[in-house]
Amino acid sequence: MRSFPRFLRFIPVFLMLLTVCSPLPAESLVPPERADFTGLNWTVAFRQAHQKLSKEYAFTEWKGIDWDYLYEHFFPQVELASAAGDERTFYLLLRQYVFSIPDGHMALVSEKLDVPAALAREEAGGGFGLSVAELDNTRVIAAAVVPGGQAALGGIEPGAEIITWNCLPIGMAISGVAVDSIPYRTLWTHSFADTESPQATSENHRLEQAKLLVRGPVGSKATLVFRNPDTDNLQVAILTAMEDNGATFDLLDLGERLVPSDMIDFWMLPEGYGYIRLRPRIDPGNTGAYPVHILERFREAILFFRRSAVPGLIIDIRGNCVGIDELAADLCGFFFTDEEFYGSLDIFDPEKETFIRAGELAITPKDPHYDGYVVALINPGTKSSGEGIASSLSRSPKGSTLGFFGTNGSFGVTGGEIIMPGGYMIRYPFGRSLDRNEQIQIDSRLGEGGVTPDLRVPRDVENILAFAEGIDVELKYAVDHLDRLTSGDNINN
Repeated sequence: MRSFPRFLRFIPVFLMLLTVCSPLPAESLVPPERADFTGLNWTVAFRQAHQKLSKEYAFTEWKGIDWDYLYEHFFPQVELASAAGDERTFYLLLRQYVFSIPDGHMALVSEKLDVPAALAREEAGGGFGLSVAELDNTRVIAAAVVPGGQAALGGIEPGAEIITWNCLPIGMAISGVAVDSIPYRTLWTHSFADTESPQATSENHRLEQAKLLVRGPVGSKATLVFRNPDTDNLQVAILTAMEDNGATFDLLDLGERLVPSDMIDFWMLPEGYGYIRLRPRIDPGNTGAYPVHILERFREAILFFRRSAVPGLIIDIRGNCVGIDELAADLCGFFFTDEEFYGSLDIFDPEKETFIRAGELAITPKDPHYDGYVVALINPGTKSSGEGIASSLSRSPKGSTLGFFGTNGSFGVTGGEIIMPGGYMIRYPFGRSLDRNEQIQIDSRLGEGGVTPDLRVPRDVENILAFAEGIDVELKYAVDHLDRLTSGDNINN
């Protein structure tokens, strides 16, 4: 989520959802009117929601969304569900419809979780006692195995190569997982269970598929062919999905989202580098108030590390997904000596029924300036304004990004809302950020997008097993990278 800057604070709180720098008249910045279709039947509500979304969604051309196809595919099924009064099917169709648009700012919000939770338990309530990870060489391994669980009892060891899953080559089995049909966040204790969003990139979508491969209905069977480490012998295991309260989701999460907070933490690493952790929420929510305390806390960190003459900083923005773009640009200002373009903004104008230019934002140099090396840690949980920070730091004179994976690939301006019957809401972005060349930036296209790490951490057996054991492999690689950069350097701050 991204928010309006200070000069637009007089606009109602609901509108505090985007950032611009060159102001236009306030009346031209009104987002699409919130639609409330709760009093309509499912069929009419879906038709009107589709009409509104297809007109106001910010990335139709960029992502190649075929609205006619979506309507022709889903509307007859909604009609049937409506005629039968089948709430489960209606919910599932809404979810599949939203997930047809590869954008992390698309969301289906459920006021009640009884229907999604029941479906999740039926489809993926059981775990087979392991997590899997796909390596850079496309091999798939058991990244973690629950002690005493089904996989362990079947003889599977951590690091075992999984060859087939239910008679399918493992890569094909992962590809066949229907993420759009399983509301799995209700089973995942560290997720926002009431809000479900699709993955914007193919890379991140496949991570979700791998998480769900090792789930199934309680009592269902999975037959695996595998090879344990340090052996050439193939073995077969028949596993039963057991009730585990979603435990396999906690075994391995390469796109981990940290616990929400508006705090900034910083300390000195044993290796002599500075570490700053930006938590997922770096603003106070949708109040519209610029969080001066966050900027000052960050300034305090920069001043401390300057005085300590540290030669390099690691800024952890893994899981950072909420913030004000004006604040994001200000935080990056400590690493630039010249003004740097951050982005311009197009938003949907309800009166003109088209997209208009709302303004632009620049990174202005800030004191105290830090001129050492900077490494930003990123992952698929780095989203929205977090991606703006990552992109900006990557362009700074001594900055780079590092991680196993790129960011989420969702940089639009959210704020569009459609309330549907049954206690469901569809959220969508109505604004888009452009680069210097007037091209949409960061948001995914054809499965590609986000901020790609300047330095990718290898997904090999050693690193994945270490990560699953709780070792911060990405941080270790960042320290090693700074060691190489600073070797022989004498940085004077």
